[in-house]
Amino acid sequence: MKDSVLPETIQKAVGTEKYTVDKIGESGSEVRIYDRYVLKIQPQSPETDNEYQMIKWLNGHLPVPSIATYEIHNRLAYTLMTKAEGKMLCDIDYMKTPEFVIDIAAKGLKMLWKTDVSDCPCSVSRLSNRLKAAEYNVAHGLVDIENTEPETFGKGGFKDPGELLEWLKNNRPTEDIVLTHGDYCLPNIFAKGNRISSFIDLGKAGPADRWQDIAIAIRSLDHNFDGRYFSGKPLFDFKPRMFLDALGVEMNEEKYRYYYLLDELF
Repeated sequence: MKDSVLPETIQKAVGTEKYTVDKIGESGSEVRIYDRYVLKIQPQSPETDNEYQMIKWLNGHLPVPSIATYEIHNRLAYTLMTKAEGKMLCDIDYMKTPEFVIDIAAKGLKMLWKTDVSDCPCSVSRLSNRLKAAEYNVAHGLVDIENTEPETFGKGGFKDPGELLEWLKNNRPTEDIVLTHGDYCLPNIFAKGNRISSFIDLGKAGPADRWQDIAIAIRSLDHNFDGRYFSGKPLFDFKPRMFLDALGVEMNEEKYRYYYLLDELF
């Protein structure tokens, strides 16, 4: 980030502590890892405001970080949070035990689904708002086609992001509302022992259809187990049915494809 001068409240909290920069995520933010805190620096947006509100709302109900400070300075959002305990669920030590990873990921979704959303203060996750955000990304050339699945665009797929957006608008499924993470992939789930210790990166969290998370989780499990983030060699022959069985959910091909494709525009 160009603005390297931290706001006074942030600087006071971290002091002269040294930090490392996390390079695992793909959020476009700068993430600094301190001994006690994690500092996210990114352009202010509805997602940065949503993450702040959702963490405050969920604190004490689900394992999420605590917000130490949230500051807006020169159009950048500085979110200082307590550091999650444990390891990301995609840690190689966990990936060596596929049944554990699948079980913990399923338990995490069940925890989210049990949370009452009747007084949730945020709505960026609802499909109508997600489509508006997707439309903005398409209009401003923000869709990274190189970072999408090979079959999404081109031969046999959609011509371009604009055509995909129109398909999504014309094929909206009925929403089955639960609390969703919004980006339920393995790096955003921390485990310690046999339990989830923290959910992180909650900028897209809020009430939405449960398949928003199921589709992304299946993709993340598949991509991590196929070895692309490690040696390039498959670690485990993952099948979506394994995760669905752990969830106790039947496959819904229509919703799976819809929410999988929706995420391609983000």
